[in-house]
Amino acid sequence: VGGTPEATTAPAQAEAPETSGEPETPTEAPAANLSPIKLGNIQDLTGSASESGQANAWGVEYAVNEINAAGGINGRQIELITLDCKNDAEEALNAYRKLVDEHEIDALIGPPLSNSALTWVDLVTEDEIPCVGHFMDERCTTNPDTGEAYPYMFLAEPGCRQQAFSLAEFGLVKLGLKSFAMVYNSQNAFAVTQAQPFVEYVKAKGASVVAEETFTWADTDYSAQCIKVVNANPEAVVITDYAAQAKLLTQQLRDAGFTGVILGANTFGPPFQTMYEGDLKGIYFLQNYDSYSKTAESYPLLQAYMAKFTKDYPVANACFGYDAVLVMADAMRRASDPTNGPEVRDLLESVSGVATTSGPVKIDPASHRPTGIGMYIGEYSEDRSQVNIAAYIAVPEDAV
Repeated sequence: VGGTPEATTAPAQAEAPETSGEPETPTEAPAANLSPIKLGNIQDLTGSASESGQANAWGVEYAVNEINAAGGINGRQIELITLDCKNDAEEALNAYRKLVDEHEIDALIGPPLSNSALTWVDLVTEDEIPCVGHFMDERCTTNPDTGEAYPYMFLAEPGCRQQAFSLAEFGLVKLGLKSFAMVYNSQNAFAVTQAQPFVEYVKAKGASVVAEETFTWADTDYSAQCIKVVNANPEAVVITDYAAQAKLLTQQLRDAGFTGVILGANTFGPPFQTMYEGDLKGIYFLQNYDSYSKTAESYPLLQAYMAKFTKDYPVANACFGYDAVLVMADAMRRASDPTNGPEVRDLLESVSGVATTSGPVKIDPASHRPTGIGMYIGEYSEDRSQVNIAAYIAVPEDAV
């Protein structure tokens, strides 16, 4: 689909892309003479990561509807404007400019797409637009040249380095693995930034990385890389990329004769099991949430998502969008003016103990990333109907 993405808004929700959740409308009218807070939202609604993107957008809208139904933020309603980035960096930049220049947003919720978020890391500072998202690449929150946090960029989940630590710890300690191969998309920012610290960490712990293979967005045949991996004879292969590429890689690795462990990013979570038809045994992957436990903070929200869209599996991105709004809302509630970008930015640095579906979130002011959030390691049940938790990995603060 070409052209500039069209906007959707909430609570009006005109032409909304099937992202509405309950409650549908606020129970209290906006306070007289107070203009709404304009919250922009950029997600992949129609691109190659659209299933996750649509769930993310739904989570954002659900949180906004809840806040508005409870009276808004300091008596002001939130007007949500959602644009489609189509999992394309240029489209993401166009969407950002439209939100700022035409819709005049006060703050932004970003997608779990690092390539997209990297396009506006400097612009949000120029425009004084606080941004909270789930872009895992640390380069979205921290300048790689100076080591300083980008003033207006904030992450609401563990970053790539924290997640790489979790996956490596599981492989080394829980499974006792000694040799690994790494396969990743060299054009996907999150994949690159997750692969590199994994390799560094396992080597530092005395394990070996016997093969490192890359591919690009345009590739669909990974047979050459898979043969090299099989010939290197690792105990485990680590795959970091989105679900569509992960599915092809897993299939081609098995077809090439690899029978060992596959360790995957959180993109291996549902709906991966509906895409990959092969045997799921021996596949372990990162999970931000224990999505099937009735006692988990994420369970009610994911059940609401599944009911809304008649799905028989949860998509963690619904929680991503929801949590990002809760983090942003915490700073806005503490601001004298929730539309004042510099004030909200300063308060985002002091977010601490905000209750989200992943547990309490505390933002490190030095990195603009959360500390203290651990990661689950999931594996699919034999009947493919749910994700069982193989381990919970606590992430130390120095892994940020």
